[in-house]
Amino acid sequence: MPNPLKSILGCLVLFGVMAALLLFLPGQDGSTAEAQTTWSNTNAAPPVPPVVDDFVPEFVDLPNFGEGDETVTGAPQAKLIDISGFQSPDEQWPSYSRDELDVRSGETWLGLYASKGQLQFASTKVSRSPRDGFIGPGDQPYDWLKYERKGELIFLVNGVPQLKPGKVTTLFSSKHTHDRVSLEGGYKGTFRLGDNNYVLRVTTGLQRDGGKVNVLMLESSGKTQTVTFNHYYKDHNTLYNIIGDLIWAGDMDGDGKLDLYFSDYGFEKGGFGSHLYLSRPAADGKLVRRVAGFDSAGC
Repeated sequence: MPNPLKSILGCLVLFGVMAALLLFLPGQDGSTAEAQTTWSNTNAAPPVPPVVDDFVPEFVDLPNFGEGDETVTGAPQAKLIDISGFQSPDEQWPSYSRDELDVRSGETWLGLYASKGQLQFASTKVSRSPRDGFIGPGDQPYDWLKYERKGELIFLVNGVPQLKPGKVTTLFSSKHTHDRVSLEGGYKGTFRLGDNNYVLRVTTGLQRDGGKVNVLMLESSGKTQTVTFNHYYKDHNTLYNIIGDLIWAGDMDGDGKLDLYFSDYGFEKGGFGSHLYLSRPAADGKLVRRVAGFDSAGC
C-alpha cells in the first residue's frame, strides 16, 4: 500500500518546485518577474493631523503693537530692575546686558525684599561692575549688579513716588509659596482685599489689524480693564497662549486696592521682562496703571 506520509511530502516538494519556477518565468516582455514585498517603517512619523483653529476672541478692536494703550508708563522717570528672573543659583549676584542695565554705582534704590515670611520695601545702595570673560546673547558684554543684603530681593525700583519703605500687604508671592502660577489661556484667580474681590484672568482678543493676542483682564466692583496683551500663536507643534508668570499680588502703595507684579513673555518681539501695576495712579474708570517695568531682548 502507498505510504500516505510519503505522498504528502512529495506533493509539498512538487508544489515548492512549481512555485519557484513560476516566480522566475519570463514575462511577456521577456523580463523576469520579481517577488513583491510589503513592509512598514515603524520609525516613520505619523500623519500630521490638520490644524484646528479653535481661537475664539472674547475682545476685538484692541490696539496694534506699538500704537499705545492704557498700559503706558505713568512716570517716565520711573525705573525698575527685575532680580528674581535674573538671579542664578550658581552665582552670588545677577548679571545683565550692559546696555540694558540703567543704574550707576552709588545710587540708592527701593528694594522689595522677602524675609521671614514678610515682604517689605527697604532703601538699598547699588553698584555695578564688569562681568569679565562673559559675553552674552548678541555678543553683548555683561555687568554684575550688587546690592545690600536685607532678605531675598525680588526687584529694585526708583522714581515711583507711590512706593515707600515699609511692609506691604501680600496676597500672593511666588517667593513665599515657591509655586509657579502661569498666566496662560483659561487662567482665573480671585483675590480679596478689604471688602473687594478682584478677578484676574487670561482670555483672547483680536487687534485692529487682525492679530491674535492673549489678553490679561482685571475685574472688580463693576469695572473691567485690559491690563496688557501679547502675541498669540498656534501651529502643529507650538502654542503661545501665555502672558507670563504671576510673581506678586497685594497692596504695595497703601491705598487698600490691588497691585500686580508679573513677568511678560514678549513673543511678538522675542524678548521678556516684568511689569509693575499700581492702583493709586490709575485713571478714572481703571483699576491699575503700569508705572515701571524691565525689558530684556533675550536671545
